[in-house]
Amino acid sequence: MNAANDTLILDTEWAMYSSMNGPFLSLHARALCHATEVPDRVKQAMLNTVGEVELETKRTAGHHGNEIVVVEAHSTDARVMRQLFESLPESDRELLSETLVHRIDESCNLFLRVDKQSAYDGMITLEKSNDVIAIRLKVSAYPAKKEIAVQKTAEFLRGLDRRE
Repeated sequence: MNAANDTLILDTEWAMYSSMNGPFLSLHARALCHATEVPDRVKQAMLNTVGEVELETKRTAGHHGNEIVVVEAHSTDARVMRQLFESLPESDRELLSETLVHRIDESCNLFLRVDKQSAYDGMITLEKSNDVIAIRLKVSAYPAKKEIAVQKTAEFLRGLDRRE
């Protein structure tokens, strides 16, 4: 508040920077590389999806003893998270906007599934199948309520559409 005339002064530069970068605190992405797949291709699909982040790999065994390589990425970089959404086609962003209430849980996590093969080819698209890169984004919501997380994510997506 400005004491001289009791007006509220907002830090509009911070508000603009915050909305440009999005409401997300962190990103976790995971893809499974089955024995029939080439691990370097799965890693490339992951990098095409989440950008140049450090990847972690773990080896495990499937139900029938087949080897599975788990490829994971973590990021708290707002640019990485924003780029993910900018990479989605407009139709997928519209679908995402329409289904946010089903994609955000009570802990304010947003869940996406990206087609792994398309990602390897450089096209980031939402997918429903099992051959995906599973992505969880933590939405910054205060208080931490699903409704607030949905609202903040919807505002972020609308902002992306206005910039194009």
